Amino acid sequence: MAIDPVCGMTVDEKTARFTAEYEGKTYYFCAKGCRDEFLANPQAYVGGADHGGHQHPGHMHGGHGHMMHGGHHCCGH
Repeated sequence: MAIDPVCGMTVDEKTARFTAEYEGKTYYFCAKGCRDEFLANPQAYVGGADHGGHQHPGHMHGGHGHMMHGGHHCCGH
């Protein structure tokens, strides 16, 4: 299982509908909105920092709320 780098949800690599490749690594997403957010600024989600449980402007990480951009759900969960 992979972790969606945007919202922190667990994603099954075998059934994931939304993926992106960045710097030679494949990332898996729970929904199109999370993938789009990642593609808009991948460095905010990779760069070697552990994003678990902290916030970036507009959305939350670590499986807490799965919210972004003024309270809209990024992944419909």
